[in-house]
Amino acid sequence: SKFNIYMDQQKIIRIKDNLYDRSVGVVENFYEFKWHKEDVAQKNSSQALAIDFWGCLKLSPYKTKLINMIFNKKEDNWDIILEYSDKKILSEKRSSQIDVLIESEHFVIIIESKFTEKDGGGCSQVKKTTHFLVQCNGDYIEQTNPVNKKIAKCSLTGKGIKYWDYINSLTEFDKNDDYSPCPFKKGEFQWMRNICFAEAYANSKQKKSESYLVYFKSDKCPISKKVENDTYLGELKGKIKNHHAFKPLSYNELLDKCIIYLDFDSNEKQIWIELKDWMYNKEKLI
Repeated sequence: SKFNIYMDQQKIIRIKDNLYDRSVGVVENFYEFKWHKEDVAQKNSSQALAIDFWGCLKLSPYKTKLINMIFNKKEDNWDIILEYSDKKILSEKRSSQIDVLIESEHFVIIIESKFTEKDGGGCSQVKKTTHFLVQCNGDYIEQTNPVNKKIAKCSLTGKGIKYWDYINSLTEFDKNDDYSPCPFKKGEFQWMRNICFAEAYANSKQKKSESYLVYFKSDKCPISKKVENDTYLGELKGKIKNHHAFKPLSYNELLDKCIIYLDFDSNEKQIWIELKDWMYNKEKLI
């Protein structure tokens, strides 16, 4: 109806108002973009914050130089894709949605962006379905999924999803062991999924993978406090074989690095100074 179209346009205007000027241009189609369930027009939207920073970077004439500087690389052509998904990578029914995928000829970098969230997203299988059934009892032990009657230690493995194949090779957790409770029941689930996706995607392209948690450093942001206390990984702490996987980076530090680096171009530097003000202002308003 015309009313719905009007509402959509109003929402898009509100979302655009919540994005940094340059970064608005990174969203090609506001109707088809994969928006999160959260209200992206709110100041505390982590998706909007990710678009602010990574969109500004994607549209910078110095994109490749800045990415090489941030991640200590020497690549020629970097590409940035926001809200990347591909369900084939881990044989998912519905693909993990990667906040930011950064790719060059030799590397794949996966970014999980957080702002005011308390933790990563938990596993859906321990929650009640629409039929009030719970598909997993919360332990990693052999059990029957009451919905599809499949027997497996993990109901997602029972559905053919390959998380535990990668968990087995990337972490100290062994898919043949039992765990009570399952180490990926809570926020660790999302961190694990990012690490697994990074590795699986890189393998499919014969590239090297890295994954990061990028957060806003602030007393108002719970994940920032967890990074400070070194508790953000939860059950994954000390269990990831590659100690460089899922390292934390703060937007605050990245903004400063980019601003310092851009000394040679005062116009571009000014855009990044304004981006810093814009992002810090959001933090003030939450």
